[in-house]
Amino acid sequence: MGINCVLLILLLIAPLAGCMTSELQEMRQQVGQQELQIQRQQRELDELRAQQQQQVVNATLPPPGSCDPAVMSEALRLGDAQYARGKYQLALGYYQDAAKACPGKTQVELSLARDYEALGRSGDALHHYELALDAAETDSAAARQARAGMARLGHQ
Repeated sequence: MGINCVLLILLLIAPLAGCMTSELQEMRQQVGQQELQIQRQQRELDELRAQQQQQVVNATLPPPGSCDPAVMSEALRLGDAQYARGKYQLALGYYQDAAKACPGKTQVELSLARDYEALGRSGDALHHYELALDAAETDSAAARQARAGMARLGHQ
């Protein structure tokens, strides 16, 4: 093939190459726009998943003011085991779980008060002894325990 043929081929291909370059740029631009759209849709999907997860959590929570006695009993049992080992901080976590399961229950308040007292947090202990006393029957063993705890902390 001679030089003339090569030049002729180059002259024919050159306009096509320019066309292909502009088409390639246009395709890159479209791909970029599609990537942005995919990212936007992914964010929307993530938001929807988060909303669905929150709905599931909300559906499984007991209504405010209600009590889950099984959760409370298990949390108290685990807390008491830690308390007996002298692991008061660990016990506190379980007692707090029990309080979330059944807010305002006398035994939960007594357990929290006793644990706070063991941790040296007398203000918190006194608060929970008062809550236990409010929740207890007037002359019950729980009321006597709450009064004894308050007396140990110097309050009548």
